[in-house]
Amino acid sequence: MNAIEKFKAALSAPEIQVLHQCLKQAMQPLPVDTVPWYLGGSPAAAGYIMPAHAKVLQSLSSQWTDLPLGLHWDTPERTPASRSRALAEFAKQLHDLGYVTGWRNEKFSFWEDHVIGTGPQCLEPTSLLRAAFEMERSAFRFFGLRSHAVHVNGFTHEGHLWCGRRAVTKPTDPGMLDNVAAGGLPVGESLQTCAVREMAEEAGLSETLALTAVSHSHVSTCRAVATGWHHETLWVYNLLVPPDVTPVNQDGEVSELTCLSSKQVVEAIASNAFTVDAACVIAHGVLN
Repeated sequence: MNAIEKFKAALSAPEIQVLHQCLKQAMQPLPVDTVPWYLGGSPAAAGYIMPAHAKVLQSLSSQWTDLPLGLHWDTPERTPASRSRALAEFAKQLHDLGYVTGWRNEKFSFWEDHVIGTGPQCLEPTSLLRAAFEMERSAFRFFGLRSHAVHVNGFTHEGHLWCGRRAVTKPTDPGMLDNVAAGGLPVGESLQTCAVREMAEEAGLSETLALTAVSHSHVSTCRAVATGWHHETLWVYNLLVPPDVTPVNQDGEVSELTCLSSKQVVEAIASNAFTVDAACVIAHGVLN
């Protein structure tokens, strides 16, 4: 029996159902008044904006034009570089106005759905796929854009799970339980490179060990948050942590790392002690 099987075997049927419920609730419906916005001539919305936010954007630039069912935006050049420059300015203005907080000075790539795919057909995000633009990561929720992140489940041979607690200084979900390592996918990094880096920074794991993490496909999550619309594809890795290895945070973003039994994990998920994304990743890593 492997570690994941041991994790599941220790759970009752109702506890297993808690994990299934995480996946069912991962994709929340859009608020009815959300404003879709369209990039260039694309028939699919690039993102979804709160009504008040849509008015703010239109007050900043006449390029945000009305459509029958939303907004349209693009630069005259319609190139990734020109869009990235324009959106960098928008993000800075929104930050100065207080609409974009937790500035990270790190950029995410945005791929349109017809380029990267959706659901089970979603392709791995790489530089081989043409991104529509790049933008400061903290502005993605304001614009309701889909981002990508890497999350790692750290199992022990006994079927327990190493979990991190986010530092209280984190801009999102401070103090909540998280996976052993997790992080957004920045411009220019592959999924594996991102995973290895995050395992080193957040858990002090060696590259040799980190490279043994097994890719476990992805799960998507979306929901309304205070700053806008959160939509992210979470790329899941399962890692077997040897008994002689104790994860230790290196970058100050995790206040503690603790090893929990499967029952403790499910109890914490049921009491909303885990971040929504981390709970989805655990459920996906265990059930799929």
